[in-house]
Amino acid sequence: MKLKTAILTLGLLLPLWGFSQDDGCLKFKNGTFKVTDPETKKVCIITRKGDTQTERMEDSDQTYDFKITWVDKCKYTVKPTATTIERNREVLKAGTLTVEIVKTTDSSYTQKVMVETNPNFTRYDEVYIVKKKEKKTLD
Repeated sequence: MKLKTAILTLGLLLPLWGFSQDDGCLKFKNGTFKVTDPETKKVCIITRKGDTQTERMEDSDQTYDFKITWVDKCKYTVKPTATTIERNREVLKAGTLTVEIVKTTDSSYTQKVMVETNPNFTRYDEVYIVKKKEKKTLD
């Protein structure tokens, strides 16, 4: 179960390269996103800024940080930080994840996730932009 959670955690958070999607991918390099695990139906909230991605399950306060390395405009790799490894050594079992953004829309992208330690594993997820809540003003 921990390996599945580790793969989910790492895998849920990875966008990458697309067929003629280069310009569309740029808006997904930074921001807050959500993705639902197809098996557990749990929602993972992903915050990506620069070369860091932080993941948190919607029903938890515990976060995990990952180092992001962009291979090109639509593809990146994800590796756990030392702090994340200290909290959950299971994340090491998946190795490096490679995420490729294969399709984009205005509010979402489809990612293809590949796992270094399991070349036969490939998963596609729909990842949605989390809109910032607007502050209401009193008139």
